[in-house]
Amino acid sequence: MIEIKNFISNVQSDNLITFHKSHFDLNKENCLTHRNTQVIDPPVTNQTEQIYNMLTGFIKTINSNLQINYFQIVKWPTGESQPEHKDFDYHPYTSILYLNDNYTGGETIVDGTTIIPEKNKLIGFEGDKMTHSVNEITEGTRYTIPCWYKHANV
Repeated sequence: MIEIKNFISNVQSDNLITFHKSHFDLNKENCLTHRNTQVIDPPVTNQTEQIYNMLTGFIKTINSNLQINYFQIVKWPTGESQPEHKDFDYHPYTSILYLNDNYTGGETIVDGTTIIPEKNKLIGFEGDKMTHSVNEITEGTRYTIPCWYKHANV
Protein backbone atom coordinates (compact mmCIF):
# COMPACT_ATOMS: atom_id res chain seq x y z
CA MET A 1 0.00 0.00 0.00
CA ILE A 2 1.13 3.52 -0.80
CA GLU A 3 0.28 6.80 0.95
CA ILE A 4 1.13 10.19 -0.56
CA LYS A 5 0.42 13.25 1.55
CA ASN A 6 -0.45 16.53 -0.19
CA PHE A 7 -1.12 14.82 -3.52
CA ILE A 8 -3.27 17.83 -4.42
CA SER A 9 -3.54 21.32 -2.94
CA ASN A 10 -6.15 22.66 -0.53
CA VAL A 11 -7.52 24.84 -3.32
CA GLN A 12 -7.94 21.81 -5.60
CA SER A 13 -9.71 19.72 -2.94
CA ASP A 14 -11.96 22.63 -1.91
CA ASN A 15 -12.85 23.24 -5.58
CA LEU A 16 -13.71 19.57 -6.07
CA ILE A 17 -16.02 19.58 -3.04
CA THR A 18 -17.67 22.76 -4.38
CA PHE A 19 -17.97 21.06 -7.78
CA HIS A 20 -19.82 18.14 -6.15
CA LYS A 21 -22.11 20.44 -4.18
CA SER A 22 -23.04 22.45 -7.27
CA HIS A 23 -23.29 19.58 -9.79
CA PHE A 24 -24.94 16.68 -7.94
CA ASP A 25 -28.43 16.22 -9.36
CA LEU A 26 -30.16 12.85 -9.63
CA ASN A 27 -31.80 14.06 -12.84
CA LYS A 28 -28.39 14.08 -14.50
CA GLU A 29 -27.10 10.94 -16.19
CA ASN A 30 -23.69 11.13 -14.47
CA CYS A 31 -25.13 11.36 -10.91
CA LEU A 32 -26.29 8.43 -8.81
CA THR A 33 -26.66 7.19 -5.29
CA HIS A 34 -24.93 4.07 -4.00
CA ARG A 35 -26.20 3.08 -0.57
CA ASN A 36 -26.48 6.59 0.94
CA THR A 37 -23.53 8.13 -0.88
CA GLN A 38 -23.91 10.71 -3.65
CA VAL A 39 -21.72 9.80 -6.62
CA ILE A 40 -20.72 11.90 -9.61
CA ASP A 41 -18.96 10.41 -12.63
CA PRO A 42 -17.37 13.76 -13.39
CA PRO A 43 -17.53 15.32 -16.83
CA VAL A 44 -14.31 16.56 -18.36
CA THR A 45 -13.57 20.04 -17.06
CA ASN A 46 -10.28 21.79 -16.43
CA GLN A 47 -10.21 20.62 -12.81
CA THR A 48 -11.29 17.02 -13.47
CA GLU A 49 -8.84 16.74 -16.37
CA GLN A 50 -6.10 17.95 -14.04
CA ILE A 51 -6.99 15.23 -11.49
CA TYR A 52 -7.14 12.65 -14.31
CA ASN A 53 -3.63 13.62 -15.42
CA MET A 54 -2.29 13.51 -11.86
CA LEU A 55 -3.81 10.07 -11.23
CA THR A 56 -2.42 8.86 -14.57
CA GLY A 57 1.04 10.04 -13.55
CA PHE A 58 0.64 8.28 -10.20
CA ILE A 59 -0.38 4.92 -11.65
CA LYS A 60 2.46 4.99 -14.18
CA THR A 61 4.91 5.08 -11.25
CA ILE A 62 3.27 1.90 -9.90
CA ASN A 63 2.81 -0.05 -13.13
CA SER A 64 3.24 1.36 -16.63
CA ASN A 65 0.75 -1.23 -17.96
CA LEU A 66 -2.14 0.20 -15.93
CA GLN A 67 -4.45 3.07 -16.83
CA ILE A 68 -7.48 4.74 -15.31
CA ASN A 69 -10.73 2.90 -15.91
CA TYR A 70 -12.78 5.58 -14.13
CA PHE A 71 -12.95 7.76 -11.06
CA GLN A 72 -15.80 9.39 -9.15
CA ILE A 73 -16.38 12.22 -6.70
CA VAL A 74 -18.26 10.79 -3.72
CA LYS A 75 -20.07 12.47 -0.83
CA TRP A 76 -20.36 10.23 2.25
CA PRO A 77 -22.97 11.49 4.76
CA THR A 78 -23.02 10.83 8.49
CA GLY A 79 -23.96 7.20 9.16
CA GLU A 80 -22.50 5.85 5.90
CA SER A 81 -19.87 3.11 5.79
CA GLN A 82 -18.73 0.42 3.40
CA PRO A 83 -18.37 -3.24 4.35
CA GLU A 84 -15.20 -5.21 3.75
CA HIS A 85 -14.77 -6.27 0.13
CA LYS A 86 -12.34 -6.73 -2.73
CA ASP A 87 -12.73 -4.95 -6.05
CA PHE A 88 -13.48 -6.71 -9.33
CA ASP A 89 -10.61 -8.68 -10.83
CA TYR A 90 -10.49 -6.29 -13.79
CA HIS A 91 -9.53 -3.51 -11.34
CA PRO A 92 -6.08 -4.64 -10.18
CA TYR A 93 -5.32 -1.31 -8.52
CA THR A 94 -7.39 1.23 -6.59
CA SER A 95 -6.65 4.66 -5.17
CA ILE A 96 -8.58 6.91 -2.83
CA LEU A 97 -8.00 10.66 -2.68
CA TYR A 98 -9.33 12.31 0.47
CA LEU A 99 -10.78 15.75 -0.24
CA ASN A 100 -11.46 16.67 3.39
CA ASP A 101 -10.85 15.48 6.94
CA ASN A 102 -13.24 17.65 8.96
CA TYR A 103 -15.46 14.73 10.00
CA THR A 104 -15.33 11.93 12.55
CA GLY A 105 -14.98 8.27 11.61
CA GLY A 106 -14.67 7.28 7.96
CA GLU A 107 -11.29 5.62 8.32
CA THR A 108 -10.29 3.30 5.49
CA ILE A 109 -9.20 -0.20 6.48
CA VAL A 110 -6.92 -1.99 4.00
CA ASP A 111 -5.90 -5.56 4.87
CA GLY A 112 -6.34 -4.80 8.56
CA THR A 113 -4.39 -1.52 8.47
CA THR A 114 -6.32 1.59 9.49
CA ILE A 115 -5.70 4.66 7.34
CA ILE A 116 -6.66 7.94 8.95
CA PRO A 117 -8.11 10.27 6.31
CA GLU A 118 -6.09 13.43 5.75
CA LYS A 119 -7.17 16.18 3.39
CA ASN A 120 -5.28 15.89 0.06
CA LYS A 121 -3.80 12.44 0.87
CA LEU A 122 -3.84 9.71 -1.78
CA ILE A 123 -3.68 6.04 -0.89
CA GLY A 124 -3.20 3.25 -3.40
CA PHE A 125 -3.41 -0.53 -3.12
CA GLU A 126 -4.20 -3.71 -5.03
CA GLY A 127 -7.96 -3.46 -4.71
CA ASP A 128 -8.68 -6.83 -6.29
CA LYS A 129 -6.37 -8.64 -3.82
CA MET A 130 -6.57 -6.63 -0.60
CA THR A 131 -9.75 -6.49 1.46
CA HIS A 132 -10.80 -2.96 2.29
CA SER A 133 -13.66 -1.15 3.99
CA VAL A 134 -14.72 2.24 5.34
CA ASN A 135 -15.68 2.76 8.96
CA GLU A 136 -18.92 4.59 9.69
CA ILE A 137 -18.83 8.35 9.42
CA THR A 138 -20.12 9.33 12.86
CA GLU A 139 -20.17 13.11 12.41
CA GLY A 140 -19.86 15.37 9.39
CA THR A 141 -19.52 14.62 5.68
CA ARG A 142 -16.63 12.81 3.97
CA TYR A 143 -15.64 13.57 0.35
CA THR A 144 -13.35 11.28 -1.65
CA ILE A 145 -12.25 10.51 -5.16
CA PRO A 146 -11.96 6.75 -5.57
CA CYS A 147 -10.25 5.65 -8.77
CA TRP A 148 -10.14 2.21 -10.33
CA TYR A 149 -7.40 1.20 -12.73
CA LYS A 150 -7.33 -1.48 -15.41
CA HIS A 151 -4.74 -3.16 -17.60
CA ALA A 152 -3.98 -0.98 -20.62
CA ASN A 153 -4.79 -3.80 -23.07
CA VAL A 154 -8.30 -4.38 -21.67
